[in-house]
Amino acid sequence: MSGTGLLRFILVVLPLTNSVTLPVGFPLKLYEVAGFLAVAHALLGRGFALGRAGRVVALWGAFWFGSTLASAWGLYELSLRDLGMLEWAHGRYDPLINTLYHYTYLAFDIGLLALFLDALVSERISRYQFCRWWLTGTALAVGYAVVLNLVHHAGLPTLLVLRWDDVQLMNVGGIPVVRTGPFEEGNYFGLYLLASLVVALWARRRWPERFIRAMAPVILLGVVITASPAALLGAVALVLVAVFFGGGSPLARGAAVGAGALGLAFLAVTGLLQTLVLDKFSLLFYGGVADVRNISLVQRLNESHHAWQLFLDHPQGVGMGNFGYFFGDHANLYVWLRPLWMQFKHIPNNVYLEVLSEHGIVVALLFAGILVRKVVRLVRAREYLVTTGVLLMYVYFAAFPTFRLALIWVFWAFVLHLGSDRESAGDEGPSAS
Repeated sequence: MSGTGLLRFILVVLPLTNSVTLPVGFPLKLYEVAGFLAVAHALLGRGFALGRAGRVVALWGAFWFGSTLASAWGLYELSLRDLGMLEWAHGRYDPLINTLYHYTYLAFDIGLLALFLDALVSERISRYQFCRWWLTGTALAVGYAVVLNLVHHAGLPTLLVLRWDDVQLMNVGGIPVVRTGPFEEGNYFGLYLLASLVVALWARRRWPERFIRAMAPVILLGVVITASPAALLGAVALVLVAVFFGGGSPLARGAAVGAGALGLAFLAVTGLLQTLVLDKFSLLFYGGVADVRNISLVQRLNESHHAWQLFLDHPQGVGMGNFGYFFGDHANLYVWLRPLWMQFKHIPNNVYLEVLSEHGIVVALLFAGILVRKVVRLVRAREYLVTTGVLLMYVYFAAFPTFRLALIWVFWAFVLHLGSDRESAGDEGPSAS
């Protein structure tokens, strides 16, 4: 397969993270195999031509190296502790193996960022091709989500559609809906679809061909399946920005308002408003948990509380991926909570607190600076729709497990290229495909 063919393959299979994978003791993703080959080919060949956006990639490299000091301290501290009571702290989760895994995967993520930025800058793939291939993968993901639901409701084993592990269910109007799609959980699927909606709406204004025009409704269907509040609200915000600030006609604006009203009615009638908003935020609304079966917000707040306390005790950071080993050092936010931290490895469930507690204050400031730099570049390039999408992703990070997902870094390559100061000839349409 050629270098360009590998890039196309990665974009198309990018959402296949926990389905249609290689079951080798863990879900080895197809894009991981292709990505390692493509990055290795580039490093052994001509390298990367990144243009001015290469400065941001260099900052990510500094982030990678800077965080090693925190990890060195964390490994030393863990070597002095008895981890025998942590049932999960062996094999893959042995501290040293865990650290090597995290640093290898972050290097892979940065490599993917450089790989796709190089391809866009050098015009080995055009912007049209990037959007078309990404959206092809999105159509595959939403189609898979529909088929997965059909298989589940037919009472058939999910192995028929190459799903090796369990799926998440959400009750919608009395009907259990599989919300994961090809991902591990619905929130991952939701973030991917939010990025896809940015790509679809941006591409639609430039190449209003049938496939690209049809993708926005397809993506919105997928967002509903995820039952992710952040994805639902983010999708509404993106559509409104595209319609009201993207030169939409009065008819399109009226249709958007009507669709929004129908969406709210759907949420109310099916019970999703109660499940996704009232129950989840019952702690804020009522001062307690209204439904003990739906306390994910409280659990996330508790994990964030542990991360903040860990940072206050160790402002230098405890090392990438090491949060779970130190979870038991602090009391829970609520005395009635009994997290099984000795049986399962906990994570901060907040990207910003993850970076702060694991990487330390200095590297966290670098992280914040990189995120701001991406937005500044987009604003200077007057890419306001994409700016909105990136800001929504940053909001998503406040209740998201990690920033180390390949889809985020490939999307960021597209973002950095759009924010480039130089004009690109990569806006050719279908003839470039």
